[in-house]
Amino acid sequence: MKRPEDIIDEEERERIRLYLEKTLGHPVRKQKIKSILVNPHYHGQSKRTIEVGRSYADLEPGRPSEQVIAIFETKLFCVVTKERGAGEGLPYFFTRDTIRNVEYAD
Repeated sequence: MKRPEDIIDEEERERIRLYLEKTLGHPVRKQKIKSILVNPHYHGQSKRTIEVGRSYADLEPGRPSEQVIAIFETKLFCVVTKERGAGEGLPYFFTRDTIRNVEYAD
């Protein structure tokens, strides 16, 4: 049975990681992240867990529901959806000071 953090295969994950490195201009860790617990600075948003494989609305204020396909760690945390960061555009960014916990995949 496929684990939620395996929603994309390793080849696709590496392609996205390299895209993010090129776009952001600094290294992106290869270690797979299952979920992050964030306490965003956005007014009106509460602390919540963001998990690969699940869908969330308001990853930024006013954004529609999108499925998280990967989370990457660099100088900040990059939450990737099919619509944001998976080969075009920018992912959702969460700064280190908003992260309360990181759950790494096996």
